[in-house]
Amino acid sequence: MRLTHLLYPQRFLKMARVGIVTTLICPTLLAHQAEAESTIPFKPIKHVVFLNPGHATETFWAQMIKAASTTASSLGITLEIVNAKRNTDEFIRLGKQVMMRQDPPDLLIITNNHGLAIPILATSDATGVPVMIVLNSLSPEQHKIEGKPLGRHTYWLGSVSPDHQQGGHDTMQALIERHHKVYGKSEGAVIALVGGLHDEASRLRLRGVQDALRKAPYLSVDRTFQANWNYEDAFKAVDRYVKRQDSSLPLRSIWAASDLMAIAAIDALKLNGLRPGEDVIVAGMGWTREGTDHLRTGEMEASAGGDALATAWALVLLAAVQQEVITPEALGTRYYSMGLATSAAPDSYLDEIPMEVLSLKPMGRLVEIVATLPNNAAPFLPPPPRQASPAGTLEHESLASATEEE
Repeated sequence: MRLTHLLYPQRFLKMARVGIVTTLICPTLLAHQAEAESTIPFKPIKHVVFLNPGHATETFWAQMIKAASTTASSLGITLEIVNAKRNTDEFIRLGKQVMMRQDPPDLLIITNNHGLAIPILATSDATGVPVMIVLNSLSPEQHKIEGKPLGRHTYWLGSVSPDHQQGGHDTMQALIERHHKVYGKSEGAVIALVGGLHDEASRLRLRGVQDALRKAPYLSVDRTFQANWNYEDAFKAVDRYVKRQDSSLPLRSIWAASDLMAIAAIDALKLNGLRPGEDVIVAGMGWTREGTDHLRTGEMEASAGGDALATAWALVLLAAVQQEVITPEALGTRYYSMGLATSAAPDSYLDEIPMEVLSLKPMGRLVEIVATLPNNAAPFLPPPPRQASPAGTLEHESLASATEEE
């Protein structure tokens, strides 16, 4: 099956002027340029480029690439990885470069880290290369301007993201339950480590934390640090916070939006003579191998995961479209559940979500499962992301850079 939708003549003529149309449409359609509407079929998706915003060697991105590569192979898709190495300017440059190739890919998969999907979508409009967004969907503010998939941006097919808010809530709830066992309802301070300030993943995960804390008034977030998803910034933030000790409440919990930042917090606590898991309880997200190891030692209390499957799920859903299981319009913005593993059951994620990547099994078979889902269902049939917190909740948080000056 080829994905089809309507494209108005003025956009058709604009694309013809840049010499791109002939690589995207059937020759038999060229005679119909003057018609009121033109149906432009995409080529069958065989060659896909994943534009990785990080380094291929970083644990999380390596996990995502492995899952996507295994799934692509099972679906007969060639997956090419292009790495931006945490350089935002390079991310935009590489995205444009890929779409402007003489022989561009059939699909470009990107993230919306730091809101960088917007210029990529603009280039997609000009080149006609289809785009899917994974992991970080567009924010509500961006959606108001950019619209929905297959709308203003004709070649934006859809988005696939984990339920970040649910994951943030569940990991914070695990910290609260552990605090209650160790300290009862005595008061304590919490510090939070988030990724990028403008990442929807950071915003929603932190919102989930706030939702959980409403039921535990004896715990309060003293500081929220923007640690940029990396070890060094998270380590510096926690080390500086512990050394200053300027909070009126004892530090009891550290919540981190990724396992990597949680491990940095653990190392900083140790450097300052504190015992992770006893003096201070730590949670992360991502189900990385290193994170799971810290769950087994008890130094980390919880980790929510499944987010590394976002690109693999995007490929599964696209295969479902090409096999006429669902329509292109049914892709839209889809969310899937994140599972929770704790120090008491560090391998429980294998039961909660079929993490195909960890057992190195391809996800191609899941195309058939997608066939049984209604059009508005996410791959794992969860409810949509919760938005219970007021929109302004984040505004009063004390958000600081992890690298702020002394």
